[in-house]
Amino acid sequence: MFYRTATASQQAAASGRQSSVLHRLAPQLLAARPSVSQHHHLNPAAPAQWSSANRSAALLGLTRAGSLLAMSCLADEAMAASYTEEPAVAASSFAAASAVATQLPAEGNGKPASTGGLLLTSGAFVLPHPDKVAKGGEDWYFIAANHRAVGVADGVGGWSEVGVDAGAYARQLMGNAANVADEVTATVPDAQEILERAYNLTTVRGSSTACVAVLNGDNLVVSNLGDSGLLILRAGKVTFHTPQQQHGFNFPYQIGSADSMSDSPSSAQRFEVAVQPGDLLVLGTDGLWDNCFDEEVASVLKYCGEQKMEVAKMAQVLAHYARHRASDSKFASPFAYAAFQAGYAYMGGKMDDITVVICHVQQPAKL
Repeated sequence: MFYRTATASQQAAASGRQSSVLHRLAPQLLAARPSVSQHHHLNPAAPAQWSSANRSAALLGLTRAGSLLAMSCLADEAMAASYTEEPAVAASSFAAASAVATQLPAEGNGKPASTGGLLLTSGAFVLPHPDKVAKGGEDWYFIAANHRAVGVADGVGGWSEVGVDAGAYARQLMGNAANVADEVTATVPDAQEILERAYNLTTVRGSSTACVAVLNGDNLVVSNLGDSGLLILRAGKVTFHTPQQQHGFNFPYQIGSADSMSDSPSSAQRFEVAVQPGDLLVLGTDGLWDNCFDEEVASVLKYCGEQKMEVAKMAQVLAHYARHRASDSKFASPFAYAAFQAGYAYMGGKMDDITVVICHVQQPAKL
């Protein structure tokens, strides 16, 4: 995550090359302006908060149009195929995978007979920024042992400028969230309760974005603060994606220690969405969403499902795909699109830490 505002190099580029780049990008970036009508089924706790999401409505489920994206769905699947073999990762890379093994079943067309008591089979992968490999990056996640709660957090990189480990806050916050989620056995705490209690227990200096999701029966309750987020896939189609919550371009909402310029956890956007067995949940930090459009995510995971990959492997493949996009200086990425809308001249992906959590919604008997 960038700290608070656009970098100096972006601002300089904006002043020097803005007109020519915007002229060149406009036909591509304005070619796709999908409606948010597909999200009419959402039930956010505070609908007025939708306007605070800086990523425009066009990025919520953006479809391929014109020449906005260079690679087709088939090319996305081919790229996913290149990651089916385990890459060589040095122990010092701190790449992390955690999962309960499962295989993605064949997609069903109808609703299941019963959706009570659903659980999550989850896997995660953390891919640090190349310059932050030695310390493991600044993102983290949690997967609750009760199979009902998950979350991701992205530490604010600017803390490193004052000698603070920028990832420490995200790691402690997610560790506290896992403990809060697992300490209640009779009932499942609300996502917002987990976020706020974890926040109150976090004592290290720093700040981060956060996204927490809790499965309660056949409803998924989500609290999202900042530019991390969650996407739901059903039969390969995107049915829901949390909007980003930004104060301005590259300036996401964040929670943090008392000495930080942070927001209250009560500022998080809250959603409740119906889910069913077979749905896939994708949680990610901005390293994923700044570099992959929704349809790309769907394409890559479609391939993973056809290959019967376990959820941890799916998370790894998607993280490496996002890294491929981040490395492409000519890709009209979601980040480039947002920069264009904010008046900045920027082309390419955005190199960052990438954390992906994949959850498969299942009946308890299938675990």
